[in-house]
Amino acid sequence: MSAVRTIHCRTVAEGGFRLTNHIRDLPPITVDEPGGLPGPDPTLQPLDVLLAALGSCLASSIRAQAAVRGIALSALSLDVEADLAAAPADEASPPSLGFDEVRVAVHVAADAPREALAALVARATLRSQVASTLHDGTQITVALASPAEG
Repeated sequence: MSAVRTIHCRTVAEGGFRLTNHIRDLPPITVDEPGGLPGPDPTLQPLDVLLAALGSCLASSIRAQAAVRGIALSALSLDVEADLAAAPADEASPPSLGFDEVRVAVHVAADAPREALAALVARATLRSQVASTLHDGTQITVALASPAEG
C-alpha cells in the first residue's frame, strides 16, 4: 500500500466569480470572490475556506493529541485571523499576494497545567496537515489540461 493518498476537488465556474467545489460525495461548497465589489460578501471567499481548513485541522489535531496524552478537554475553540494586503487586479507585476501572517489563538479548557496545554498545542501544530502545508510550503503545479481531460 502506498504512503501517498491523493485527494481531489473539482471546481466549476458558475458565472461571475461564483464557484462550486465538489469533494467526494459531500454537498458542494460554494465560494465567491467579489474582489472588493461594494456590498456585503455574498458567500465564502477562497481565503475564508483556507482559514476554516486551518482552524478545523488544528482543532482536530489538538483533540487527537489531548486523547493520546490523557488530557480531557472540556472546551476548545480557535480564533484564526490573517492579514491580507489588497492588490489591484490589473497590475502587471503585482506584489506578493496572499496572507502576510496567520495568527491562531487557541482557547482550551482542561484540567491540566498551562505548560502541558502549551506543549499539546505545539505538538498538535506539528501534526496538522494544513498547518504543515502552509508553514513548510508545498510545490504547486498549475497547467492547462489537455482537451481530453476537460
